[in-house]
Amino acid sequence: MKSLSSIEEIKTLSDKISLLFKQNELLRLAINTSHEGIAILNENGEYIYINEAHAEMFGYTVNELIGKTWEILYKPNDVEYFKTIVFPIIFANGKWDGKYIGYAKNGDEVKEEVYLTLLPNNYLVCTCRNI
Repeated sequence: MKSLSSIEEIKTLSDKISLLFKQNELLRLAINTSHEGIAILNENGEYIYINEAHAEMFGYTVNELIGKTWEILYKPNDVEYFKTIVFPIIFANGKWDGKYIGYAKNGDEVKEEVYLTLLPNNYLVCTCRNI
């Protein structure tokens, strides 16, 4: 038979887990309903998470971008600029922001304000908005 203190410890742990799940759901809701585009990229530059606002800004669905690299949204010379200029700044300072032009699925220019923040394991958070 479990002691009363063990049952209380299990209840406390269960309450903490429940609170974490609720907080996680609120964070998901906030990100998914944001007017700003928000994406998380892995160390290979592949989208592992993207909200609707980010995908729609470029004329894609979320599923079309998951697993693809950020390079799909830029011309080759822009990709080179990010790799040689922007990424070294991010790895030195942990962040970068600026105005840039990406390209929608249909080829239209998307003028955007971009904020990139380095996460552990060289993951990136990208927040952007159409300007």
